Amino acid sequence: MATYPYRPLDLPNETRILTVRPGNFDDEIICSISHLNLDSPDEPYEALSYCWSKSIDAVKEIDPDTDIPWAIHGQDDDGNTISESGTSKWKDLCDHPYYGEQYIRLGGRIPDARIECDGVGIVVGGELFRALRRMRSKEGGEPLRIWVDALCINQQDLKERNEHVKVMGRVYVGASRTRVWLGESTEMDFHAVRTLYAISEIFDDIFVHRKVVDLASATMHEIQWHFHNNADTNRLEWGLLADLLNRSWFKRTWIIQEVVNSREVIVHLGAIQVPWHFMAMVILAMSEFKLQTMISECKGFKAIGFMEQLRKERVDEAATCTSTPLLTLLEELRDFQATIPSDKIYGVLGLIDQKGAYVVDYAQTPEQVFTDFAIKNIRNGSLDILTHCVDSSKPTTLKLPSWVPDWTRPGWTEPLRIRGLEASAAGDRKPSLHIDEDAGVLHIKGRIVDVVAKVECKRQIPVPNQQGPLGGIDENKEVEKGSVDNEPETSGSNAIKMAKYGGAILKRERENEKEAGVGGGIPGNDTKRSGSPINDAEYRLNETMEKMVKHSEEWYRGVIDVAFPDKTATPETWENLWRTFMCNRTRDNNERPGEDCAIGFEVHYKTALEPGKGLARVLQERTDHEIESHGLAPQDGVAHYMKEKEAAEKFIGAHTKWTYNRRFFRSKEGRFGWAIDGVREGDLVVVLYGCDYPIIIREDEQKKSRIIGDCYIHGLMDGEPMEESLAFAETEFEIV
Repeated sequence: MATYPYRPLDLPNETRILTVRPGNFDDEIICSISHLNLDSPDEPYEALSYCWSKSIDAVKEIDPDTDIPWAIHGQDDDGNTISESGTSKWKDLCDHPYYGEQYIRLGGRIPDARIECDGVGIVVGGELFRALRRMRSKEGGEPLRIWVDALCINQQDLKERNEHVKVMGRVYVGASRTRVWLGESTEMDFHAVRTLYAISEIFDDIFVHRKVVDLASATMHEIQWHFHNNADTNRLEWGLLADLLNRSWFKRTWIIQEVVNSREVIVHLGAIQVPWHFMAMVILAMSEFKLQTMISECKGFKAIGFMEQLRKERVDEAATCTSTPLLTLLEELRDFQATIPSDKIYGVLGLIDQKGAYVVDYAQTPEQVFTDFAIKNIRNGSLDILTHCVDSSKPTTLKLPSWVPDWTRPGWTEPLRIRGLEASAAGDRKPSLHIDEDAGVLHIKGRIVDVVAKVECKRQIPVPNQQGPLGGIDENKEVEKGSVDNEPETSGSNAIKMAKYGGAILKRERENEKEAGVGGGIPGNDTKRSGSPINDAEYRLNETMEKMVKHSEEWYRGVIDVAFPDKTATPETWENLWRTFMCNRTRDNNERPGEDCAIGFEVHYKTALEPGKGLARVLQERTDHEIESHGLAPQDGVAHYMKEKEAAEKFIGAHTKWTYNRRFFRSKEGRFGWAIDGVREGDLVVVLYGCDYPIIIREDEQKKSRIIGDCYIHGLMDGEPMEESLAFAETEFEIV
């Protein structure tokens, strides 16, 4: 195939646009490429967001030439008996009349295909080919003007690629709408989309038609009860919805800026089209009402929530860029994927206003890109980037100094600064450092403040299904609410608004489906199928929760053993423990906790050690004890119960927010703290000048150190290490 003869662009003022002629489903794709002025487009255009390689990453890559035996027995649509068998190459099952859907669902790669562009025959990836074939107008319609990165950027011109990355945000901002391609659909995907609309209809039934719940006064538990006891809830296909939300597109780093910068977004799944704002409303409402247990671990659940948070921010503030700091964006997107590791940074530059401050250079290795980024941050006077350094056990192909975050590795534990914990461990001391770039060494001054003596190792990190250490989902960040039609609304009002769209938006082009040879009819209201993967969802959830409750008891006992190895505690050390459990800060306003939180700790402790009782029963027993043993008047029992309930909730809220996925440790000097997974006995707790949070490092025999991660250590978070009375000696660390 020939190479397309690109004309040079006037960057950063121009890009290219692909114009696709109308055509019937099986017609050849014929298109042309023209230049577009980004400041004043001559005609409206759209933009494409898709995954280059595979739309589903379900299984390990199968060799395309692997022989796959197959058999089919049943009846066709006319009632004729079919009985066939054979062996085919894995790659040939893509368009198999019976196994084509299985090929897609198992993550088979769509083969590359030919299109004609300005008279030149060129080969494009299979996913792009399928997307263009689905999205172009039928014969007699209007041409499709769309920006496609694979074709509108000369991928062979490194300089152009570097410059184009800087204008990607403008490309999506200027598009009339963005089309998201999730990949070809299968019969199961129709059930998944039906589930989205069914959830909307359940909310509509609860809030609008029957009005069994008043949003203004209803408790979370009331809403959850009515949702789970709705007659239609048992027909929801949670497993299939989870499959949909785990498609490869939701895992890409680039999608964040592509969607956030878009005016309007439409989601394509084969012939199905779903408005983005509808899908987002359903997901956000489930998050608001804590109904997401079955899908909370899906990449799409996090991606949609985060994108809507950024979209809402831009609408509310009428901003062209997000105010979210770049380091925060990078941390939030650590477990998103990029084919080129450098794109973990380049892929979010289109969201920020200081994008010009960062050089895009694909000629550099990822190690150079990540290291240069870290050096730039450090030399700008901020050591915040050091709190993002995580000594992860996950293998990596990158060779980086420990003071340079590897953004390709997932961070199961977020830095305390990202969680929002206020601290100033180094007081007002400024950084004192120098960097040996050739050797990859950071020389920095600070103080050793303690040594890790014992670490609790029972907590499962990451927690199964991303659930919290004491049986709860990680609900510790701010609720990610979105906006609809540019109106800042709550998810509750969004739930009501869903009914507008109904099932009418679930479009299926029957002709195209027949021609494509996929699908088998839109499922009706009765979604019962043999082998439905989610009929046992409630059982699996209960089983998981039972395991989590048992684990929380074991974990709590393990913490107490670490904290008090001699089995004794003084009032002072007990207070230090409960304050450490809250990182000595309340959840909402970062204030020093009052003595009422000691009661919250006692309730929490009792609940964990007697898991069969639950919080309400423990509170009731404590109230009964006050009435029977301490003369509390029965009429004052309710007030006492509510006071202790409030204290418990205050304690639990702070504890789960600050310590999520962290390990408890005791130091050599008897201090308590929280560190990341991977901390060991003998690791040093240090405060580096200019760094707000203590850092755990590990020294080798040559006194060279590696950063393990940030930590909380009680009593040393507010400048105390700089006080002369504590006599911590100044040290220059050689961090490699």
